[in-house]
Amino acid sequence: MTQPLPKPVSQRPRWDDHAATIVASEPLGPHQKLVLAMPTLEARFEPGQFLNLSVPGHVLRRPLAPSRHQGTEVELIVTPFGPGTRDLVTLPEGTRLQALAPLGRPFPLPEGAAALVGAGAGAAPLAFLAETLLRAGRRVHVFHGAVSGEDRPLVQAVYERLRLEVHYFSQDGSLGRRGYPTEGLAELLAGGAEVTVYSVGPFALMRAAAQLAIGHGRPGYVSLDVHMACGVGACLSCAVQTVAGQKHACVDGPVFEVREVVW
Repeated sequence: MTQPLPKPVSQRPRWDDHAATIVASEPLGPHQKLVLAMPTLEARFEPGQFLNLSVPGHVLRRPLAPSRHQGTEVELIVTPFGPGTRDLVTLPEGTRLQALAPLGRPFPLPEGAAALVGAGAGAAPLAFLAETLLRAGRRVHVFHGAVSGEDRPLVQAVYERLRLEVHYFSQDGSLGRRGYPTEGLAELLAGGAEVTVYSVGPFALMRAAAQLAIGHGRPGYVSLDVHMACGVGACLSCAVQTVAGQKHACVDGPVFEVREVVW
């Protein structure tokens, strides 16, 4: 029997910290999977929301969107990019951190089928969304892009446990088809599929997915990965240009409807 979709709850900024302990750490190619135990976290994450995580030795926290939330444990996929995330992925199990959570607007959930378009660690929040939709009996199409086959351990970890067919694309052809995941989305939409489009990944990928959704008259949502210093709307560093003026990704987003964003 198809289950009703839970209604996402838009969270107000929260200043309270939660203790978070790293209970598992696993390399996934160029990425790292971290599992945090957060026993004081009462509110459940909705797909698309994020936490702002402390990193020892760094003043600013790092915003990360979970790939899963079960009980008191939250799973993250971290791609080492700057000094903070490079240090974060080397922390041993048992390390205690602090996290503001849950933050931001989640993905609105569709009435019907969904098409998920991502790349790299963008697979994390999309896999969380896919799991939510599958539990509710919704059809989910997934298009994942990568530079090479290095992403295979990542997609196996977040998608294959869902027993979900994923269409893989890579620039060198070593993972799935040679090309970009938006090519698969374009084919799906050209066939008349009535789907809601969701995209997380590099800006160019999200822009292309957004333009396809708009061009085919379909609703769509993106999670904008912009620099967030505080995560609660205090520093105003995460400005996003929208058709309604300047907004801030940490409190007005990070999820935006594709027609809201000035691309």
